[in-house]
Amino acid sequence: MGDTPGPSFDLGAWLVDELEMAPPVRVEQIAGGWSNITSFGIAADGRRVVVRQPPVGHVGGGAHDVVREARICAALQGTAVPAPEVLAVCDNAGIAPQPFYVMVPVRGEVVGSAAVAAEVDPAHRRALGFGLIDLLADLQGVDLDAVGLGSLRSATPYLRRQLRRWRAQWAATGDAALTAIDHVAARLEERAGDFDGAAEVLVHQDFRFGNVMIVSDPTPRISGLLDWELATVGHPLADLGFLGARMEAPEEVLEDGLDPSAVAEYPSFAELVAHYRSRSGVDSADIQTFVAMSAWRWAIIVSGIQQRISSGAMGDLGQSAEWHRRRVELLAELAADLIG
Repeated sequence: MGDTPGPSFDLGAWLVDELEMAPPVRVEQIAGGWSNITSFGIAADGRRVVVRQPPVGHVGGGAHDVVREARICAALQGTAVPAPEVLAVCDNAGIAPQPFYVMVPVRGEVVGSAAVAAEVDPAHRRALGFGLIDLLADLQGVDLDAVGLGSLRSATPYLRRQLRRWRAQWAATGDAALTAIDHVAARLEERAGDFDGAAEVLVHQDFRFGNVMIVSDPTPRISGLLDWELATVGHPLADLGFLGARMEAPEEVLEDGLDPSAVAEYPSFAELVAHYRSRSGVDSADIQTFVAMSAWRWAIIVSGIQQRISSGAMGDLGQSAEWHRRRVELLAELAADLIG
């Protein structure tokens, strides 16, 4: 049984009352989410919904602002981007101690491991890999004002915002002895001015195979893009850079040792970059800067995960805080190697 949004709040009963789910509704936490807690609500007749909530005891916004995440997903309905359909949002502290939202489960299977990626017929793997880049192009093609997301824009350029935010996060959760983080931040600061005038687009910020679902009808295709908690407006190379960080990361960093894209017949990162350049027309010459920035940011995010697991704020996921500490070190080293 997973944690509900508050010790005195009966989420199952709320789902019965608000969404007319058949009682009793049981709540089961889904392993894999390390920032916000994701759970299934499962009704007596088998109907399922997905619930997203912040870590236990969390207050405030940032990456844990599930109401903002729900707003982004709702805004993307009707676009070419397959974001989950939002059913309900609760942000009333008089009802539940923490906000949460409920969405329709996306049809398909999460490509969360190399094992899942290997189940795809080799004849279709290249097309599925390039399909991820096509999805990225669709994401960047979203008209922010038309869908009501224009308020996500900032007067501060993307890379400078990332430096400000994640330096502050590192100061709060990081180990000062790991000097590679500060080294990378300084090098990124030196380059930030090169990107100040770039046109900005919708950025997912956790764009990878592990956050997409696929169906076969009859050939494999992407049916959903999940986990919108970090979404913002930013540089067109930001999501491609994070995809590169995932693909270039040491095996010890990844949940199952290999990124799904490492399976034979999937395109290489260089091929994905070329496809992106062809599909979008965006110059990719500076991609390594964004790969380095993504590895650096990822290291800081993992540091926060380590802290939350150590404090018990993520429920019962059975994860090792020590493993996450080692991930931070490896990602910091990767970022330092990439940035020079």
